[in-house]
Amino acid sequence: MRRRNRLGSRFFIGVAVVIVLCILSALYSGVTGNPSPVTTAVGIVATPIQKLATGVSGFFGKGLSYFTEFDALKAENEELHRQIREMEQTVRDAQLAIEENNRLRAQAGQPERARELTTLNAEVIARNPGDWATVLTLDKGSSHGVEVNDAVITEDGLVGYVSAVAPNYSTITTVVDIEMQCGALITRTRDSAIAEGSYDLMAEGSLRLSYLTEDASIVIGDTVETSGAGGVFPKGVMIGTVESVLPEENGISYYAVLKPFVDVETVTNVSVVTAFTDTTE
Repeated sequence: MRRRNRLGSRFFIGVAVVIVLCILSALYSGVTGNPSPVTTAVGIVATPIQKLATGVSGFFGKGLSYFTEFDALKAENEELHRQIREMEQTVRDAQLAIEENNRLRAQAGQPERARELTTLNAEVIARNPGDWATVLTLDKGSSHGVEVNDAVITEDGLVGYVSAVAPNYSTITTVVDIEMQCGALITRTRDSAIAEGSYDLMAEGSLRLSYLTEDASIVIGDTVETSGAGGVFPKGVMIGTVESVLPEENGISYYAVLKPFVDVETVTNVSVVTAFTDTTE
């Protein structure tokens, strides 16, 4: 019992001493404007502990940041691998399509075609005002080797042709313009026709496939390419896809509506074909 009372007395004495020290410390700081010896002593003891705590916190913070960045890099790496797989599949599909095309040509008795193009990369810097961009301006002109009637293409297909040229720029008439006209072939059947712009279809961003022969076989979804007739456009440049097949006004013949592969409203980078050769093997 006496021991418990002794411990209680020591506790209260200790509390009292702490309170007195705090009061004296506050008075000392208020009078001198400097930290009291008690505050200084506490700071000396606490500083290493604070440094240790800060170091530990920084260590774990850096570790967490490392793992977060690692997860992000891992996800990015997986996405790049996915894109590579898709591109590899695209290449394989293209190779299969080429092989199938060559096989069909052989069956039809048509020789394989070899085409060599000399191209100049250019950028679209202006479009004509209106509901649809039927005329484009490029940043390349005669000083770069561009000439009137040069074909303009992208990797997707035909954009149009050079209709006017200046030293440092050129004007392009696009596939949907009413001035546009080129020989065309239905890729599937090799039936010939003429691809041309139309007032009625221009606002929709489409063009006509006219002068189809009576026995021409054409269906929605068929692709159409340049025939090379006339010498302006290289043979085999994709023009568009058949959206519909409709009767002419005479009710006898038909024409098709084509949706171009190249969106002339949004295209920004093109290639001007400054020279080409088209041979068969």
